[in-house]
Amino acid sequence: MKPLLNIDEMIDHMKEKGIKFNIVSEDEAKKFLSESNYYMKLASYRTNYPKYGDNSKKTGQYMNLEFAYLKELSTIDMHLRYLIMEMCLDIEHYLKVKLLQAIENNPDEDGYDIIRRFVSTENNSYILKKIRNHKSSEYCKNLIEKYYPYFPAWVFVEVISFGDLTYLCAFYEQRYGEEIINNKFMNSVRDIRNAAAHSNCLINRLFDPLENGKQIDSEISNFVKSLTNINSNTRGKNLNYRVTYNIITLLYIYDNIVTSKAAKQYRYDELKNLFNNRFIRHQDYFKAHSKIVGIYNFIKKVVDNLTP
Repeated sequence: MKPLLNIDEMIDHMKEKGIKFNIVSEDEAKKFLSESNYYMKLASYRTNYPKYGDNSKKTGQYMNLEFAYLKELSTIDMHLRYLIMEMCLDIEHYLKVKLLQAIENNPDEDGYDIIRRFVSTENNSYILKKIRNHKSSEYCKNLIEKYYPYFPAWVFVEVISFGDLTYLCAFYEQRYGEEIINNKFMNSVRDIRNAAAHSNCLINRLFDPLENGKQIDSEISNFVKSLTNINSNTRGKNLNYRVTYNIITLLYIYDNIVTSKAAKQYRYDELKNLFNNRFIRHQDYFKAHSKIVGIYNFIKKVVDNLTP
């Protein structure tokens, strides 16, 4: 097992990889790594940059890569994660609102029966165990103690995870034929939500393709197609990147599920502020990297279309 590198060794290792310190000095980089970030996380953003080929004296080194670029990408990623988390919390709230409204307006449902049936299925039997394990939580223990295991829907949605909420919505649709949300997109939303919640990097592998031969869903493609100033070539190229596809899917679900115009506008204003201000604070760092600029411009156009 390799020993952990100290700060000086990390800087030396980056220099060996061709990473330069012309904008951010080595001393500034050491301070940043010791106080604000850690090496493995910061270094992960270098995968967005090409290396010199086998015929070069610099084989294996990164081409024109400054430490400052990695630092800025990590900061942009942080801001993006925070906003995505807020958007996912909004989606979760309005999913609950829509589901409970459907149950309330359903003459065949009392709010207890749907939950009893849901947790009684073989695939969902684990959910009650998960709830019981959270019985010590200061924020939901009173609800669990009062209702466990016979929860009404309006209590049940407060003590389950986001993923289990989406499964409940799908179960309700299966039983009553009323769609709460198009569940085929919720895996993408859940994955990007979990990544943001656990502070995982989102944009450290910007150009990874959709995984396992996954195809662009026609509904997402048509959503982008309906927007202005985005041509078919730009649409197809950028939606084939995994992270871009997941972000656009999140925006599509958000635009459809959040019914409050004021809440939606507030969040979209935050998005526009990020894209028009913070994300371009050091745009000169990336102007020579056409693929990064292309992804930024693509998502920005989608955001611009969503806001009046």
